[in-house]
Amino acid sequence: MRRVIGVGLWLVWLGAGCGAGQAPLTPARCLAEPDCPRPLVSAHRGLCDGEPENTLAAYRSCERLGVPMVEVDTRETADGAVVLMHDEDVTRTTDGGTRFPGRTLVAQLSLQEFRSLVIDDARCAEAPESQPERCHPATFGEVLAATGLLLDLDFKAGEVTRVAAEVRTAGAAGRVLFFDADLAHLRAYRAEVPGGLVMPRGQQLEDFSAFVAPEAADLELRWAHGDPATAAEAAAILHPAGVRLYLNGFADVDPWLAAAAVSEDPTTREDMLARAWQALDDLRARGADGFGTDFAARYVERLYPGGF
Repeated sequence: MRRVIGVGLWLVWLGAGCGAGQAPLTPARCLAEPDCPRPLVSAHRGLCDGEPENTLAAYRSCERLGVPMVEVDTRETADGAVVLMHDEDVTRTTDGGTRFPGRTLVAQLSLQEFRSLVIDDARCAEAPESQPERCHPATFGEVLAATGLLLDLDFKAGEVTRVAAEVRTAGAAGRVLFFDADLAHLRAYRAEVPGGLVMPRGQQLEDFSAFVAPEAADLELRWAHGDPATAAEAAAILHPAGVRLYLNGFADVDPWLAAAAVSEDPTTREDMLARAWQALDDLRARGADGFGTDFAARYVERLYPGGF
């Protein structure tokens, strides 16, 4: 039997437009409702339309292309601002190595310094201030305010309470999925965001059994993150308890899409696409309900041909 939905999650669920006689299927409804028939697609680091990762330009592009969810990687600056950066060190994606030599960790920079970083993108080589959404890294609050996207929040570092405060202030509890392997962090988030949606990371099948055990009932889980290799077994544990399975398509689907993107031969390109979609169909058949991917716009074309 499915677990009874707690009062907090019930309110989020109703707010998403769910329940008897309610309006059409929406991404927010599918985030909160275990019986949603559609899979959710999440753009890894907001990668859409060639825009730099974790920038406001990338997230706006995802929204324009109909991608329902984006991943955001949250960290904290030295003065406690919640910002978006996958790596703890800013040198891979910005000019931080030359701008702040010897002091390139996000946690070592003030918010003002973080905002001054210029994204390592050829389009930002000249006059980056004329393209701030593309050429400077984003803050969490900016993405919350500027888009209506669902946010797959990958908690990298910092204080859970600061992240939660921004979600609460923005009234965004129904569109944020707080993801972390540490159940204590999930509980801390829900303590600050009543009814907040959270997602743990499962490594072993025993983890998924623990997620649906009575001891985890307080988390009111609707999602758990797993691996393609054990998708069918994990789904068999999760689905009867009303928990949906989220997987990354990086190894099974995305390589074929990457190959198709660079192929100059139409026949080869079509073959690569066919292999990608077969791999995606296989993951769905094995119980996957959500997908993280570097090719979110392509997944959307495949999974929502007429729109979500």
